Amino acid sequence: MVLDKMKIVVDTNVFINGLFKNNDFCKAIFRLKSLNKITFVMNQDMQNELLITFGNILIQAIERIDKSKKFDIFRLMANLSKCLWQVEEIDHVINTNYCVEDKSDNKFIDCCIDGNVKYLITQDEHINSVADILEKEHKIKVLSPFQFYTRYTTKQLD
Repeated sequence: MVLDKMKIVVDTNVFINGLFKNNDFCKAIFRLKSLNKITFVMNQDMQNELLITFGNILIQAIERIDKSKKFDIFRLMANLSKCLWQVEEIDHVINTNYCVEDKSDNKFIDCCIDGNVKYLITQDEHINSVADILEKEHKIKVLSPFQFYTRYTTKQLD
């Protein structure tokens, strides 16, 4: 049974792929959030990474922009604001070491554990490589945006 307001942890790559690369399933997750069907759970480290990554992408885009074309930075900022609006922020308490090749990925796993969140939405190979361990030890399901959205809409999530 799908809860009315399911809590999920969303990796930075899902935000970037939805906002900048127009990935349909990433955008569909944002629509679920805007419809108040799901809640994003984040710790401060995750928010900092997202804002720094977003800022760096904007700076690169502005530097490459053809001055004759219009660049709508306000639309991008509005989309990011919608994604971060009404996020459940939790303290980063636990510090795991599941992702040894990219330790910065552990903050997403930590957030799931700290917030008792069952779903981690990512397209990251380091997190995906420890998905079986996370499900066995913490009952955390690591899903791609496609997997999450299709399972959510077909009521295959508990």
